Amino acid sequence: MKRRTAIKLVSAGLLGTRQASAQWQVSSREPVTELAAGARLHRLSVSGEDSADLSVVVFDSRRCTLRVLDQDGTGGTRRLGAMMSETGAIAGVNAGFFTPEFQPLGLVISDGKRVGTWMRSSLLGGVVLVKRGKLMLLWRDEMGTADGVSQLVQAGPRLVNHGEPVTGLDATKERSRTFIATDNAGLWAIGPCEYSSLAGLAGILSAPGLIPGFEINRALNFDGGKSSGLWCKTASGEAIYESEIATVRNFVGVFPRP
Repeated sequence: MKRRTAIKLVSAGLLGTRQASAQWQVSSREPVTELAAGARLHRLSVSGEDSADLSVVVFDSRRCTLRVLDQDGTGGTRRLGAMMSETGAIAGVNAGFFTPEFQPLGLVISDGKRVGTWMRSSLLGGVVLVKRGKLMLLWRDEMGTADGVSQLVQAGPRLVNHGEPVTGLDATKERSRTFIATDNAGLWAIGPCEYSSLAGLAGILSAPGLIPGFEINRALNFDGGKSSGLWCKTASGEAIYESEIATVRNFVGVFPRP
């Protein structure tokens, strides 16, 4: 797929958000790639006044779960591909933000180990977590205690809520993006988008028919730019790697449920 600039959108009220999502349409799709545990890789291009390319791994939380894979604060050097391959993941992407000192920006819980600090910044408007085995995407103010949480990463901003693009997102800064999304009925998606503003990505993800059989209810932005990457392994064992450029602090990986 060619990497091209995504449309600049300005969201202004509910009518404006609906128009923003409606003007995005799928212009081409590659054949779906089957991964393990029923997961699938969708590669597609969308167009409006301009265009963008997406690689989206869709999985069912009844068959798969997420783990947060965190590198320590000494400046870990493991890449996304190596981390996913070594841990037996089906797929994975880069996850949360981090400081120049390689410390997590916001709270991170990896296999029960807690690092970082819960933040109430508008930048970190959502949280992906596994609590007592249940995978959830919550908004910041919905988060209760961390009791029973084995995996968690705080990120943002929010992109889609109740199937509609979130208003007030920046429409001018176009770059690689990474996101996580759910239909709130068991289906989930992770992946990168090349290239888009935050407002543009919100419009894309809320566009009807983006992924057949999967209408996104909520979507959250992960770290992007040079951090954006995707790794997955096909059902036949072939690795597909859209490599990140920068070394990142943490990742989320998709794993089969035991």
